[in-house]
Amino acid sequence: MSDLHGTVGADAPGAFDNWIGVGGTVHEADGLSIAAGSRYPRDGSPGTDERTCWVLGELYGHDAGAAHTDGSGGPDGSETVGPSRAYEPRPASVASANYALALYDRYGRSFVCGLNGNFLLAIHDPERGQLLLSTDRFGTVPLYWTRPDDGTVVFSTNVQTLPYHPAVDTAFHPGYLHEYLAFRRTFGVRTPLEGVEKLRPGTVTTMDLTDGTVSADQYWRPRYRPCEVPFERFVDEFVGRFRAVLDEWLREDREYGVLLSGGSDSRLALAGLCDAGADATAFHMNDWMNREARTAERVAMETGTPFEWLRRGPGYRIGATERNRWATTFNGWFSQPYTSGFEAEITGRVDGLLSGLYGDSLFRGYGVPSPTVPLGGLGSVTLPVERPVDSIDGYVDLLVERAHDGYDLPTELRSVLDEEIHRDGGKIRHHGVVYDSLDDLVYYGGCYPLSNDDDVRFQTGLRKLRPYRTPYLDNRLLELSLSMPVGYRLRRNVIDRAVARLAPDLAEIAHASTGVALSRPFAVKYAGEHLTELRRKCDSTRAPPEPYLTQGPWLDDAELLRSSRFVTEVLTENRALADAVPGMSAGEVRRLYDEHCNGENHVGELYTLVTLLTMPATARVLAGDPGTPDRTSSAEPPVRPPRRVIADD
Repeated sequence: MSDLHGTVGADAPGAFDNWIGVGGTVHEADGLSIAAGSRYPRDGSPGTDERTCWVLGELYGHDAGAAHTDGSGGPDGSETVGPSRAYEPRPASVASANYALALYDRYGRSFVCGLNGNFLLAIHDPERGQLLLSTDRFGTVPLYWTRPDDGTVVFSTNVQTLPYHPAVDTAFHPGYLHEYLAFRRTFGVRTPLEGVEKLRPGTVTTMDLTDGTVSADQYWRPRYRPCEVPFERFVDEFVGRFRAVLDEWLREDREYGVLLSGGSDSRLALAGLCDAGADATAFHMNDWMNREARTAERVAMETGTPFEWLRRGPGYRIGATERNRWATTFNGWFSQPYTSGFEAEITGRVDGLLSGLYGDSLFRGYGVPSPTVPLGGLGSVTLPVERPVDSIDGYVDLLVERAHDGYDLPTELRSVLDEEIHRDGGKIRHHGVVYDSLDDLVYYGGCYPLSNDDDVRFQTGLRKLRPYRTPYLDNRLLELSLSMPVGYRLRRNVIDRAVARLAPDLAEIAHASTGVALSRPFAVKYAGEHLTELRRKCDSTRAPPEPYLTQGPWLDDAELLRSSRFVTEVLTENRALADAVPGMSAGEVRRLYDEHCNGENHVGELYTLVTLLTMPATARVLAGDPGTPDRTSSAEPPVRPPRRVIADD
């Protein structure tokens, strides 16, 4: 199932007659209309005479011993380490939606507290006159919702479709739009569309089908509790949980694909597949056979895994402005559903997909603020120590430092952040999401909720292709992350050590970025990373064949903008929209683009604006676009769904 759209309220039946941009099978009942689209046979929407269930994503298992908690756990045994003895994986023969209904029958709505998986769950319970919507712990599958009036709720997993609902009248919120343009992401549950928010992570939201009232009950949020145990003991726990996650998922009758980079997160995924004896294919996306691609190929060859190079190039990046426009959210750029355009190559080869996404966010220093030392014309060095953040003001300072805020907008970025990030009693509210402590906010604010992370668009694209997992988002590994000491994240590497445990030969292959084997000590890898970067800047004889090509996984977008005129073409085509963006003008954008072409770096501002201007929602909100087929990409045509109705008589 790829998307879910719906309306709650007295006028819900027939809601899809004039709603452009949605498709799928329609379910209608008193006060409710839902459309669900499917891309491959999986997790449908089974129902009984009493209830109907939809699952986007996948349920991995259930822990009957779990209760409402903000808990974490570590390998020292002082806390609940992971699932209780009551944890059971979902049987492979039972679809996620059937599984959820059985648990609902047995435990009632509290069953959600024990669910393990990456999912959005919807249950229509006509006996109670309710629609229950549940997000997983980190909110990996976002649902956007709005209230056109007191008795009506409209929701969709695709934010681009909401402004096209005939009852929805929205505009851009200047402050939240400023945040998106500055950070290429939104925060918490907010979006730049007025009145449109996301469901909170780790929450059961109940919508009354009679009067449209909405209530929310949060069953989980992250709580950081580091456990000071020997590092090798932590590695033992990590490897054991990682193996358990894969063993439960893999089936002998399926072939699996792993999205393989030249780094270590996805290398561990491949090592896990080989350790379990699974048939695998390695897919690597790159623009040329550079150091990153050669490293990935060598890793695949070492394990005897077929290697498929999915070749991109500048045309692939530029074409993404049109190809991905209906898949765009207010997080990330037009280019970030990375597998779009390669669907046939992947789906024709494998039955399931595995990636290493979020290994860096949860088990390395990505979420820990660290000081940076400038080196003049040679760049800078990030030190492997923590930069203390001892107040909310300090956290906001950190955000402002990272902003790309080159536009002269009517709102003041610091003021918007100060208003939305504040203490509320003993807790901290960040754009509608609650954290128990400053540590929780600092270490997990970048990935909780995960719907604010720009890589969620990549994950969403993978989920629509084939049954998909990233092991790091399993509850058992999430909980372990919450117990990991900061020093281990900054100056150790549990993922590298796990590769050495599962596939020692793979750990002897150098990381593409450092030039040093994963098995080497941290100090050697840290030095290697910075020396490799220094050599790249100083040795012109090793320059790539084009200025926008690199030795890594991505193009140099700064040089691509200078080498191609695609930004000016987007601006020319959408000049009226640029003028209509609050506080923006086409002339202001052109000024920033000219500065970039003359040596400044405005990739952040320009790419985010290009993403905004090519969104269907922007054309709808600013220009009243009716969503006719000639304005859409071929990937996501905005058609009305067929009227196959499942009615509760």
